[in-house]
Amino acid sequence: MAIISSLILELRTDLSDDDSTRWTDAKILNLFKKAIRRANRVVQRNGLQFAKKKVSIKTIADQAFVVLSTVAPDFDVWIGLWRDDIHQQIKLRTEHEWEEEQCASALGYCMLDYANDKILFDSTPSTAQDITLWYYPKIDPSTYTVSSATPWDGRLDDIIMEYVGLRLKNIDEMDIGVDRELLIDMENQILSAYLPNSPYHVQGDGWL
Repeated sequence: MAIISSLILELRTDLSDDDSTRWTDAKILNLFKKAIRRANRVVQRNGLQFAKKKVSIKTIADQAFVVLSTVAPDFDVWIGLWRDDIHQQIKLRTEHEWEEEQCASALGYCMLDYANDKILFDSTPSTAQDITLWYYPKIDPSTYTVSSATPWDGRLDDIIMEYVGLRLKNIDEMDIGVDRELLIDMENQILSAYLPNSPYHVQGDGWL
Protein backbone atom coordinates (compact mmCIF):
# COMPACT_ATOMS: atom_id res chain seq x y z
CA MET A 1 0.00 0.00 0.00
CA ALA A 2 1.04 3.61 -0.44
CA ILE A 3 0.47 6.86 1.37
CA ILE A 4 -1.84 9.10 -0.65
CA SER A 5 0.63 11.98 -0.50
CA SER A 6 3.19 9.87 -2.37
CA LEU A 7 0.65 9.09 -5.07
CA ILE A 8 -0.21 12.78 -5.36
CA LEU A 9 3.48 13.59 -5.73
CA GLU A 10 3.82 11.04 -8.49
CA LEU A 11 0.66 12.28 -10.15
CA ARG A 12 1.88 15.89 -10.18
CA THR A 13 4.75 14.89 -12.44
CA ASP A 14 2.30 13.46 -14.94
CA LEU A 15 0.24 16.66 -14.71
CA SER A 16 3.31 18.93 -15.09
CA ASP A 17 2.37 20.50 -11.77
CA ASP A 18 5.39 19.68 -9.61
CA ASP A 19 5.24 23.13 -8.00
CA SER A 20 1.58 22.69 -6.98
CA THR A 21 0.58 25.83 -8.83
CA ARG A 22 -2.51 24.38 -10.50
CA TRP A 23 -3.94 21.69 -8.23
CA THR A 24 -4.01 21.83 -4.44
CA ASP A 25 -3.49 18.67 -2.41
CA ALA A 26 -7.01 19.08 -1.02
CA LYS A 27 -8.63 19.04 -4.47
CA ILE A 28 -6.61 16.01 -5.58
CA LEU A 29 -7.43 14.24 -2.30
CA ASN A 30 -11.14 14.76 -2.94
CA LEU A 31 -10.81 13.01 -6.28
CA PHE A 32 -8.89 10.15 -4.65
CA LYS A 33 -11.75 9.73 -2.19
CA LYS A 34 -14.31 9.58 -5.00
CA ALA A 35 -12.16 7.10 -6.93
CA ILE A 36 -11.80 4.84 -3.88
CA ARG A 37 -15.56 4.87 -3.26
CA ARG A 38 -16.22 3.98 -6.86
CA ALA A 39 -13.54 1.27 -6.91
CA ASN A 40 -15.01 -0.21 -3.72
CA ARG A 41 -18.40 -0.74 -5.36
CA VAL A 42 -16.70 -2.25 -8.42
CA VAL A 43 -14.90 -4.90 -6.36
CA GLN A 44 -18.04 -5.67 -4.31
CA ARG A 45 -20.33 -5.87 -7.32
CA ASN A 46 -17.99 -8.28 -9.07
CA GLY A 47 -17.05 -10.41 -6.05
CA LEU A 48 -13.30 -9.84 -6.20
CA GLN A 49 -11.50 -12.03 -3.68
CA PHE A 50 -8.98 -9.56 -2.27
CA ALA A 51 -11.76 -7.32 -0.91
CA LYS A 52 -13.46 -10.07 1.11
CA LYS A 53 -13.04 -10.73 4.81
CA LYS A 54 -14.14 -13.40 7.27
CA VAL A 55 -14.61 -13.46 11.01
CA SER A 56 -15.16 -16.33 13.46
CA ILE A 57 -18.20 -15.94 15.71
CA LYS A 58 -19.36 -17.95 18.71
CA THR A 59 -23.08 -17.80 19.36
CA ILE A 60 -24.38 -17.41 22.91
CA ALA A 61 -26.40 -20.28 24.31
CA ASP A 62 -30.15 -19.64 24.20
CA GLN A 63 -29.64 -16.24 22.58
CA ALA A 64 -31.27 -15.84 19.19
CA PHE A 65 -28.87 -13.22 17.84
CA VAL A 66 -25.37 -11.79 17.81
CA VAL A 67 -24.58 -8.07 17.80
CA LEU A 68 -23.19 -7.20 14.39
CA SER A 69 -20.98 -4.30 15.47
CA THR A 70 -19.41 -6.52 18.13
CA VAL A 71 -18.50 -9.43 15.86
CA ALA A 72 -17.77 -7.40 12.70
CA PRO A 73 -17.43 -3.66 13.46
CA ASP A 74 -16.30 -2.92 9.89
CA PHE A 75 -19.19 -4.82 8.26
CA ASP A 76 -20.55 -3.37 5.01
CA VAL A 77 -21.97 -5.98 2.62
CA TRP A 78 -23.08 -9.54 3.39
CA ILE A 79 -21.52 -12.52 1.60
CA GLY A 80 -22.56 -15.53 3.69
CA LEU A 81 -22.68 -17.26 7.06
CA TRP A 82 -21.65 -20.87 7.72
CA ARG A 83 -21.70 -23.37 10.58
CA ASP A 84 -18.18 -24.57 11.33
CA ASP A 85 -19.18 -27.98 12.68
CA ILE A 86 -21.01 -29.25 9.59
CA HIS A 87 -19.73 -26.71 7.01
CA GLN A 88 -23.27 -25.83 6.08
CA GLN A 89 -24.50 -22.41 5.07
CA ILE A 90 -26.98 -20.70 7.35
CA LYS A 91 -29.47 -19.43 4.81
CA LEU A 92 -30.15 -15.71 4.76
CA ARG A 93 -33.83 -14.85 4.71
CA THR A 94 -35.68 -11.71 3.69
CA GLU A 95 -38.04 -10.17 6.24
CA HIS A 96 -40.99 -11.68 4.35
CA GLU A 97 -39.50 -15.19 4.50
CA TRP A 98 -38.40 -14.66 8.11
CA GLU A 99 -41.90 -13.82 9.29
CA GLU A 100 -43.62 -16.64 7.40
CA GLU A 101 -41.18 -19.58 7.50
CA GLN A 102 -39.96 -21.71 10.40
CA CYS A 103 -36.95 -24.00 10.42
CA ALA A 104 -36.89 -27.22 12.42
CA SER A 105 -33.10 -27.45 12.67
CA ALA A 106 -30.95 -25.22 14.87
CA LEU A 107 -29.26 -22.34 13.01
CA GLY A 108 -31.13 -23.18 9.84
CA TYR A 109 -31.97 -19.59 8.93
CA CYS A 110 -30.67 -16.15 9.74
CA MET A 111 -31.67 -12.59 8.96
CA LEU A 112 -29.64 -9.40 8.85
CA ASP A 113 -31.38 -6.88 11.07
CA TYR A 114 -29.29 -3.93 9.97
CA ALA A 115 -31.36 -1.29 11.76
CA ASN A 116 -30.97 -2.99 15.14
CA ASP A 117 -27.34 -4.04 14.59
CA LYS A 118 -28.04 -7.77 14.82
CA ILE A 119 -27.79 -11.06 12.99
CA LEU A 120 -30.93 -12.94 14.01
CA PHE A 121 -31.11 -16.76 14.22
CA ASP A 122 -34.10 -19.02 13.83
CA SER A 123 -34.22 -22.08 16.14
CA THR A 124 -31.06 -21.05 18.00
CA PRO A 125 -29.37 -24.03 19.70
CA SER A 126 -29.16 -24.30 23.47
CA THR A 127 -25.36 -24.52 23.33
CA ALA A 128 -22.83 -22.11 21.86
CA GLN A 129 -21.89 -22.77 18.24
CA ASP A 130 -18.92 -21.66 16.14
CA ILE A 131 -19.91 -19.97 12.90
CA THR A 132 -18.04 -18.01 10.23
CA LEU A 133 -19.20 -14.81 8.57
CA TRP A 134 -17.84 -13.73 5.19
CA TYR A 135 -18.44 -10.11 4.21
CA TYR A 136 -17.07 -7.01 2.52
CA PRO A 137 -15.61 -4.61 5.08
CA LYS A 138 -16.51 -0.95 5.06
CA ILE A 139 -14.18 1.30 3.08
CA ASP A 140 -14.86 4.89 4.13
CA PRO A 141 -12.44 7.41 2.60
CA SER A 142 -14.36 10.40 3.98
CA THR A 143 -11.89 10.69 6.86
CA TYR A 144 -8.80 10.13 4.70
CA THR A 145 -6.05 12.73 4.65
CA VAL A 146 -2.98 12.90 2.42
CA SER A 147 -1.21 10.93 5.18
CA SER A 148 -3.67 8.02 4.94
CA ALA A 149 -2.71 4.70 3.41
CA THR A 150 -4.65 3.39 0.44
CA PRO A 151 -6.95 0.38 0.96
CA TRP A 152 -6.65 -3.18 -0.40
CA ASP A 153 -2.89 -3.38 0.30
CA GLY A 154 -2.23 -1.08 -2.65
CA ARG A 155 -3.56 -3.46 -5.30
CA LEU A 156 -5.55 -0.71 -7.01
CA ASP A 157 -3.16 2.20 -6.47
CA ASP A 158 -2.05 2.55 -10.08
CA ILE A 159 -5.57 2.18 -11.46
CA ILE A 160 -7.01 4.71 -9.01
CA MET A 161 -4.14 7.14 -9.59
CA GLU A 162 -4.58 6.93 -13.37
CA TYR A 163 -8.32 7.56 -13.00
CA VAL A 164 -7.69 10.62 -10.80
CA GLY A 165 -5.15 11.95 -13.28
CA LEU A 166 -7.56 11.63 -16.17
CA ARG A 167 -10.30 13.30 -14.13
CA LEU A 168 -7.99 16.24 -13.41
CA LYS A 169 -7.04 16.58 -17.05
CA ASN A 170 -10.69 16.64 -18.04
CA ILE A 171 -12.10 18.66 -15.15
CA ASP A 172 -12.12 22.00 -16.96
CA GLU A 173 -14.22 20.65 -19.81
CA MET A 174 -16.96 19.39 -17.44
CA ASP A 175 -17.79 16.70 -19.98
CA ILE A 176 -20.05 14.12 -18.29
CA GLY A 177 -19.59 11.72 -21.18
CA VAL A 178 -15.85 11.64 -20.64
CA ASP A 179 -16.32 11.01 -16.90
CA ARG A 180 -18.56 8.07 -17.68
CA GLU A 181 -15.95 6.67 -20.04
CA LEU A 182 -13.26 7.07 -17.37
CA LEU A 183 -15.39 5.19 -14.85
CA ILE A 184 -15.99 2.35 -17.31
CA ASP A 185 -12.28 2.24 -18.08
CA MET A 186 -11.41 2.06 -14.37
CA GLU A 187 -13.87 -0.79 -13.84
CA ASN A 188 -12.52 -2.69 -16.84
CA GLN A 189 -8.95 -2.33 -15.59
CA ILE A 190 -9.88 -3.63 -12.13
CA LEU A 191 -11.75 -6.60 -13.56
CA SER A 192 -9.04 -7.45 -16.06
CA ALA A 193 -6.47 -7.52 -13.27
CA TYR A 194 -8.37 -9.36 -10.54
CA LEU A 195 -11.46 -11.16 -11.85
CA PRO A 196 -9.38 -14.25 -12.83
CA ASN A 197 -8.61 -14.70 -9.10
CA SER A 198 -12.30 -14.91 -8.20
CA PRO A 199 -14.29 -18.15 -8.43
CA TYR A 200 -17.48 -18.24 -10.43
CA HIS A 201 -20.48 -17.70 -8.19
CA VAL A 202 -22.75 -20.73 -7.97
CA GLN A 203 -26.06 -20.52 -6.16
CA GLY A 204 -26.51 -23.20 -3.52
CA ASP A 205 -25.43 -24.20 -0.05
CA GLY A 206 -21.90 -25.21 -0.97
CA TRP A 207 -18.96 -25.56 1.35
CA LEU A 208 -17.00 -22.93 3.22
